[in-house]
Amino acid sequence: MKFLSNPWTKILSIFIIFILVLIGANLVIPSSWNSIWSQGFTDFLIFAVLFIANIFLFHQKIHWFSGKDLGEQFYTTLPTFVFVLFLDIPMLLVQDFSFKINVVVMCILVGLTEEYVFRGLLIPLFLKIFHNQAFYAVLGSAFLFGIIHSINLRTLSFGYVAVQVLFAMTLGVLFGAIYVKTHNLTIVIVLHMLKDVFPLLSPSTLKQAASVKFSMASLIFVAILLFIAIYIAYRQISDTQKAQS
Repeated sequence: MKFLSNPWTKILSIFIIFILVLIGANLVIPSSWNSIWSQGFTDFLIFAVLFIANIFLFHQKIHWFSGKDLGEQFYTTLPTFVFVLFLDIPMLLVQDFSFKINVVVMCILVGLTEEYVFRGLLIPLFLKIFHNQAFYAVLGSAFLFGIIHSINLRTLSFGYVAVQVLFAMTLGVLFGAIYVKTHNLTIVIVLHMLKDVFPLLSPSTLKQAASVKFSMASLIFVAILLFIAIYIAYRQISDTQKAQS
């Protein structure tokens, strides 16, 4: 299709397909399903549709795994891994923390889908738009990753969703820099899963999170995290470009 020869058109098409499948899945999923299975099925459906669409329409090469320079990959991943660990460790101390296989499967599907779309598909397209300037490609994909979370405005307040959007952008910047440097989507899928899974294994933590109200302090704090993430990504990507030149 000629209209899909433009990377902007491909990005818009991917974004629209993501939203339409998300909305469509929510309309057809039986109300008797619990939220874990509903979320897992929705993400699996989004992944399946966009995986097929990529084969026939978008033709973006996905770097699923790389065994090259594993030491350098570890060094690149370390700051983000420490950040995710910092978020997850408190979850291990709550009294009702327990392993649930359905939660783990759901988080794997969410990580697979969102990283496939926002890192695997979108970063190569943004690289074409920004003439292989990886830093701007990472920012572009992270921006859209944050914006997609604004769909939660259907059920949550604007202030709460604003914090979610900025936090998603923060993770998107960090994950994007890792993918650009390592060409290893598996790493960011695992990191994404680890970030999501631990809070969901504690019912009390989920209830507490649902009752949290917006505060300007939390918005400022997440904004600071975003700027730190941008700085880390800039340094990591700049080091890679210097090594290649």
